[in-house]
Amino acid sequence: MRIALIAPIVTPIAQPFLGGSQAMVAQLAQGLQQRGHEVTLFARQGSAVPGIKIEELVVPESVVPARFSAPSQERPADPGFFAQANIFLDLFLELRQRQHEFDLVHAHAFDWPAFSLSALLTATPVIHTIHLPAVTPEINEALRLFHQQGHPLKLITVSQACARTYKPYTPFDHIIYNGLDTDVIHFAPHIEPDAPLLFAGRITPEKGVEAALEIAERANVPLLLAGGIYDQVYYEQRISPRLQEMGERARYLGSLEQHELWQLMGQVRGLLFTSTWDEPFGLTMIEAMACGTPVLAFERGAAAEVIKHGETGYLIRPGDTLQAAHQVAELDSIQRSTCRQHVERHFSFTSMLEQHEQAYQASIE
Repeated sequence: MRIALIAPIVTPIAQPFLGGSQAMVAQLAQGLQQRGHEVTLFARQGSAVPGIKIEELVVPESVVPARFSAPSQERPADPGFFAQANIFLDLFLELRQRQHEFDLVHAHAFDWPAFSLSALLTATPVIHTIHLPAVTPEINEALRLFHQQGHPLKLITVSQACARTYKPYTPFDHIIYNGLDTDVIHFAPHIEPDAPLLFAGRITPEKGVEAALEIAERANVPLLLAGGIYDQVYYEQRISPRLQEMGERARYLGSLEQHELWQLMGQVRGLLFTSTWDEPFGLTMIEAMACGTPVLAFERGAAAEVIKHGETGYLIRPGDTLQAAHQVAELDSIQRSTCRQHVERHFSFTSMLEQHEQAYQASIE
């Protein structure tokens, strides 16, 4: 198949990836290409995915990632919004002229214009993968209207939990879990007795960085933090002072490329997945388990679909850092081989690719 993949345009698709959706788009493009499909990736300038043809979109600096720590509200129509809208308008008008070049268009951008303007394509099937829960009112309403008008766009999301948040607005055509190629991820069967804990994710309020620091402090276990600073003010006001207070007990490593992160994951006692919002999936959880590392996660969003409680980690009452700290001592009872096998059985890269091919074929027929 000839597939046009549209990436989120708020950042380039290049390592180190800002988040799970960026990593997944790159891996999906490479996996499909390896299976014989012809993939063209439309992505922000500066994107680089080995082996993949990229058509760059020139995106101004005013187009930045949205913040999800504030209460759900419509995005203001600021200059960044209009710049983004015009980029998608230009892209979909161009794709309408080039519809003979592609069998389908698969978009991953979580932006109102990406959904609304994709309706310009009438001769080529359009699929959207939604990587975020129903936190944006204008997108929720657009999806409700599309469904009311005959559901012309095919929709994929990454967990049952994420799909449930959209129940008042639209059903989904497919639920496809993110998958990992465990052949390229080293399994670490053993760790050092004094191994630290790890937080891996964007440095932003909804990721629960402060909760991770509190858990590590209560458990008296060192903590490493890996991830890009998504909210500079939050880091300077809330995280940097805590790091200084904790001294050698907590260390920020910055943003790591995938192979560096996977190597680190194989050396830690456990991953702290302390999000304060409903994560649609949680790619770092399966990355950690693929390395053999169990996960301590607040039980919200898709965590219960990803972790097998008591076998690959522990599900904790949301916000209960005391319970989480007590469970840190139990991480050593988790068999690291069980974590790896759980990912191989339930989140395989091959299965993810096959399910996408099935969804593509269904949209074409």
